[in-house]
Amino acid sequence: MKRQFEEYLKKWKDSKSRKPLLLRGARQVGKTYLLKQFAKDNFEYVVYVSFDDDRYLDDTLSVTLNPDPILDAIEKQTHIPIIEGKTIVIFDEIQENSRALTSLKYFNENKPDLHIVASGSALGVLQHKGFSFPVGKVDTQYLKPLSFLEFVNSIEGEDYTNILSDVDAMPRFKTKLEELLKLYFYVGGMPEVVKNFIENKNYELVKTLQKRVLDDYFADFSKYTDTNFNAKLQAIWNSIPKQIARENKKFKYGEVKKGSRADDYLAHIQWLQNSALIYKVIATYLPKLPLKFYEESNLFKVFICDIGLLSYVMNIHSKTLLAKDSIFTEFKGALSEQFICQQLFNPNDSIFYWTTEKSTNEIDFLLQAWDSCVPVEVKSGFNTQAKSLKVFREKYQPKLSFRLSLNDCNQSEDLIDLPLYAVHLIPKIIEKYNKNEKT
Repeated sequence: MKRQFEEYLKKWKDSKSRKPLLLRGARQVGKTYLLKQFAKDNFEYVVYVSFDDDRYLDDTLSVTLNPDPILDAIEKQTHIPIIEGKTIVIFDEIQENSRALTSLKYFNENKPDLHIVASGSALGVLQHKGFSFPVGKVDTQYLKPLSFLEFVNSIEGEDYTNILSDVDAMPRFKTKLEELLKLYFYVGGMPEVVKNFIENKNYELVKTLQKRVLDDYFADFSKYTDTNFNAKLQAIWNSIPKQIARENKKFKYGEVKKGSRADDYLAHIQWLQNSALIYKVIATYLPKLPLKFYEESNLFKVFICDIGLLSYVMNIHSKTLLAKDSIFTEFKGALSEQFICQQLFNPNDSIFYWTTEKSTNEIDFLLQAWDSCVPVEVKSGFNTQAKSLKVFREKYQPKLSFRLSLNDCNQSEDLIDLPLYAVHLIPKIIEKYNKNEKT
């Protein structure tokens, strides 16, 4: 599977200002496979240390964070030469050893020419007790599940990814692209699930593997938290499908447990967000930049890390894929909104939406661009009536607005219509428009 993140890794490898790379993300999004494949393709020697299995560095790390003794211990154990410019060192599951994580600071300061990359599930990286995070000494990046574009490339190859970059060609392949989008809604972007579907075309096996992913997440809840904290994490997680299946998707603590309040669950929601398992979309009544200054922190929506996992917990049946458009419109369009959120944002991005104080109008997402906000409205099917978007545009006059639906591409003044499967074009359009503004 070709991942777009490979391009970042190549630039990181050749950068003169390179720091140790810390690759974070939820479990099973493909971090280890991606790094091993990149290392194999780009370096003469590859050193791989998993702190989940390999314990031979424990003694060395317990007495020093100096890179030289650490590298000496690795060479003695693996018999692989560590040569700057020729060797890459991979520290996997680094959240399992707090001192290994701290040591990245000293690798940055004392071994700047050595290529070193660390990865770990975000579960536990921030929550791990008793460590000093190397702030400013590492390049931190997030790996998400496969995007729709990566999914299409894995299923159909580059021909269809090229079509998805050509607004003139898309209408001729509309039926096929909608079929692929439905399939992505069902299968999602977890690499193992996608790989097995490609090999077996077995819809029931998809559900079996998705359940396995979720079981692993729940096991990690127990691994990193005590029993009471764990129970609250699971209660929040289990409430999310119901929360976003409503017309008003605002997160309600009473849906987690009757009578509960914000103070009962705020730390647990933050834990899930830090662990890259959820997207928290925060409301603002006033769409001004920077949006962070105008957020209503107690008002937000929550989506989960992968649309396939959401389809699993919502019990979406494979027969839905054969229905014309029902998968887009079921559950008040929850899957369509989840899809857009997952494609546009990283787990720990600040994500915003606009609403009025009486919740009479709402814009699904707000992007920050230039000196104004860009509204993104998501429609589930072909009906593009958008009262809220009309109100927003009249009141705030944004330079660009996006409306996503099952309709073809179209532009009317500042309003751009895109089919859901073309959401990846939004950042490119904004960048192009920004350049035109400057010139």
